[in-house]
Amino acid sequence: MLSLRPDPVLSAMRILVDRHQADLLYAIQRLFEDRLGFELYITLGHEWWDEDIWKFGEVFGDDRLAQQYLNIDANWREVEPGLYLTFDPGHPERPLYAVNLERARGWSWDVVMASVQENQKGFARFASEVGAKYLYHIGNTRQQVDWGLDPFALNTAEILMEGRGVQLCQEFDHLTTFRYREPTRRDRVVSFVNLLPLIPESWGPFAELSKFLPYEFRSFGHECPNGSLHPVAHIADEMSRAGWGYHDKPTGDGFGHVIHNWAAVGRPLIGHGRYYQGQKAEAFWQDGITCIDLDKHSAFEAAQIIQAMPDEQYVGMCRAIRETLERVYDPQTDAWNVYRVLHDEGVAVRYET
Repeated sequence: MLSLRPDPVLSAMRILVDRHQADLLYAIQRLFEDRLGFELYITLGHEWWDEDIWKFGEVFGDDRLAQQYLNIDANWREVEPGLYLTFDPGHPERPLYAVNLERARGWSWDVVMASVQENQKGFARFASEVGAKYLYHIGNTRQQVDWGLDPFALNTAEILMEGRGVQLCQEFDHLTTFRYREPTRRDRVVSFVNLLPLIPESWGPFAELSKFLPYEFRSFGHECPNGSLHPVAHIADEMSRAGWGYHDKPTGDGFGHVIHNWAAVGRPLIGHGRYYQGQKAEAFWQDGITCIDLDKHSAFEAAQIIQAMPDEQYVGMCRAIRETLERVYDPQTDAWNVYRVLHDEGVAVRYET
């Protein structure tokens, strides 16, 4: 039986974060819970919205995202007054703890961290109210930062630093769930780009390739022909069964879990490399080495290259993209850098390798 969190008066470090993207939240758990020894809690309950602390989605003029992310539904179990427990749908073994505003105000906090731009002012104000360090996680491309709030920034995107902070990646299970696996077949092209059929400049080449290549093509994600996969382990399995990862996003990514997942399992990419110029995943776009860059080849030419490629060259590409990941991705060093800075800021952080 899962035990409850210890009394906050007796526990060590504690961090409150917002929740909006499953892979990001898991990465934050990996950093703060697994490596730095914090107890991590997320916000839950509509009062966070009512008191202008959690304001994600206010641009819509309503509380639709608050209803999505703050709603206390049947998935949550109240284990103590104001303290809730559920399990991460993507990682079913992983517990998530949440607190309502009343409970949060009755506890002491070491760190309060926002991860979307609409929550910056409210979370900074709450951090000041409870005497905690205010952090801001930057994970999306072109994410706005209010440096006037003097955040300590955890920057996992391409945003230029104009204040205090540290550059790092977002951790995922690159040694276990998304471990490297030798390819078993080449004739499967798989995409995990959400909304791919609704992005003409990305869906067009995907459809063209499917006409030129006698391969199996699959597209997973929201509004995609093959639907969504859960939990995360099923995504990793599907990636390992693929021969190629079709990844074509005009916006690129701040960090980009899917593209890093492709690199981790060792499947070369197909897509436009220019979308990732200046971003975290730029290193994965080396034409003929880790990818087939559609900026350099038409869909017809790409299909010819893929079909004519010797097996040893293809396997070399699989290994090369994994080796590239090993060079540019180091969550242990990232956690150590966060530890050192937080320790200097007066937070008694534990560090676990």
